[in-house]
Amino acid sequence: MRRLALILRLICALAAPLMLANCTSDTTSKPVASEESNSTSALASAPTSDADYRISARDILEISVFQVSDLNRTAQVADDGNIALPLIGVVQVKGKTAQEAGDLIAAKLKKSYLQSPQVSVFVKQYGQRVTVSGEVKNPKVLALEGNMTLTQAVVAAGGLGDLADSKRVHIARATGGHVTDEVYNINDIQSGKTPDPQLKGGDLIVAEQSGAQVAFKNIKDMLPFAALAALI
Repeated sequence: MRRLALILRLICALAAPLMLANCTSDTTSKPVASEESNSTSALASAPTSDADYRISARDILEISVFQVSDLNRTAQVADDGNIALPLIGVVQVKGKTAQEAGDLIAAKLKKSYLQSPQVSVFVKQYGQRVTVSGEVKNPKVLALEGNMTLTQAVVAAGGLGDLADSKRVHIARATGGHVTDEVYNINDIQSGKTPDPQLKGGDLIVAEQSGAQVAFKNIKDMLPFAALAALI
């Protein structure tokens, strides 16, 4: 028991600086602020996958048909969600993933023209999208349809992760060649203290990691090893 108590005191001693630093930053930060120095690490977040991205209006697509180069095209999605292609005419691709769009085009080509077409679709340029990354449960790229707010985008990404700092969620936005970075407090937005900001195409949303949450997780992970060491 004496050894276990010693190990637990050591764990607490290691975690205390992390929790203290987090508490200090919480008392000095504002719910909404532009902080260049703090945003650098937050924006260097885990990359997201475009595999589940849904094609939206004004996206530019590269369409390739294997071994039939005459059918390869670059096409922009119209506002009604359609693209026009040789042989098969108008194809509705809005709301589909790139894989689903490729399968649809292949099915139309197979119906009347080619025996076993292999079609690949790549989103060359996004017309309207936002990227949600950092400490969210399901980082992803979202098509910006209508009016989407910050909290709606976070919910669409599965919500904040267990290690997220709900007081520090970034919106990085490129405007006129300059990138702005605003930090929002999700708790204040949900309680109605501050407005829920509207998103624009190209916005990058990044949820920061909480130092206190990481410290508590480390303690939780270390407790079984501490108990095992006490028995040795």
